[in-house]
Amino acid sequence: MAQRRITPGLTDKTLVTKKHKFYSDLDLSFTPKLGTVDADGVRRGDIFKKTDVAAVKQSITTILLTNKPEKPFDPNFGADLRAFLFEPMADYSESVVNDIVRSAIEKYEKRVEVLDVIFTDLGIDKVIPSGVSTLSFWDNDMDRYSLLITVVVRILNTNETVSIDVNMNRLR
Repeated sequence: MAQRRITPGLTDKTLVTKKHKFYSDLDLSFTPKLGTVDADGVRRGDIFKKTDVAAVKQSITTILLTNKPEKPFDPNFGADLRAFLFEPMADYSESVVNDIVRSAIEKYEKRVEVLDVIFTDLGIDKVIPSGVSTLSFWDNDMDRYSLLITVVVRILNTNETVSIDVNMNRLR
């Protein structure tokens, strides 16, 4: 026969609580915090960390700015968008680059849901409409070499909607 111990003043109800998931990553600038001085006189500090929204923004920016073979032991990591800066863009439509951005984020950043990807031509400061057959980073007439990619995501643990701007540009 099973026995049940009941503490006076407490009920035997099960309480269910929601656990808040905390996102954190290292700050990739590796800026040290001011630490304390040890016995040997050396000041030791820790590295700052990015939390929640800042961690997700840093991660998405890293994914979009990384070329495929750059990360050791994971040659498929990244969106490989910088390769487009040096190629003729006649073969790439807005939908193709949009799919590349979405698939890279969905594959490597599980903390978000991609809601929208918006391309802005910085040479004429206009949003590129979806479905355009030629997405261009460069135009001879205006001598421009840049494109602003805005990714709108929903962070899963907070349901917060955030937009991340990544400037893709080519220097001459």
